[in-house]
Amino acid sequence: MKNVTENIYAELISPGCNVGIISTPKGDVIVDTPILSRHAATITGALGAENRGSARYLIVTHPHGDHILGTGLFGEDVIVIGSRFTYEQMKKYESAEARAWAESWNWQNQDEVEEMANARIKLPEIIFEDELNLELGGLEIQILPLSGHQRNVTGVFVPKYRALFTGDALFNENHPYMAEGNFQVWLDSLEKMKALKPDFIVPGHGPVCGIETVSKQQSYMERMMKIAETWNPEAGEEAIPSDALDALLAYYPLHGRPEAYIKARMIESIRTAGNPKF
Repeated sequence: MKNVTENIYAELISPGCNVGIISTPKGDVIVDTPILSRHAATITGALGAENRGSARYLIVTHPHGDHILGTGLFGEDVIVIGSRFTYEQMKKYESAEARAWAESWNWQNQDEVEEMANARIKLPEIIFEDELNLELGGLEIQILPLSGHQRNVTGVFVPKYRALFTGDALFNENHPYMAEGNFQVWLDSLEKMKALKPDFIVPGHGPVCGIETVSKQQSYMERMMKIAETWNPEAGEEAIPSDALDALLAYYPLHGRPEAYIKARMIESIRTAGNPKF
């Protein structure tokens, strides 16, 4: 577990999403979830070694599988917090979706596929419409909208430590998943991140970073929007200039995935740039 700054931690999990931890005098706040019990045990053990308290709240930034499969892994006393949209989507989540997500990563351990497929999804007990502020032991924690990756994505900002947890509103050193997005709304959210002037950012995926990562993703998305303006999808992906795709490919590492897979994902994102999903 990485100590980002005073009382702010991150567990960087792959496959899966990053998990943030905010330590307060009234207990710990977890942002997003691990996907397996062994990941949750690692987080709990690390906090114990740091003489921190137990988890009190768990904030879910949005309802994709890798962000919600661990909502039941920290005990019954932990209160889950999520937006109305997240709550409604989590209610509909089925084990087949978890299984499909796990198997898409070519998971080596079938027992872990079964664990994810049969995860007990603990629904939010505190549900908010737009934003929510918590105060624990004198520490203010702001839950704020950062939509674009999906409808009603939220982020978490801790003003005292200038620390921002973005969920999948921001990817670092990873090609973002954009197939369910709205690019203009997303770009507005990236501007909102900049306005907060965070010193430390825990993105949804990838290493802890600074504000420069926001500008990099903005540039990546703006390139896609320019391609979408002139590309007719009916002409097929062959109509996208290969040098334009190569320029996008160079933004982030492949992390062992085939180049063809990443290019297909980028083309899907360009389609979304020209046809917002909400």
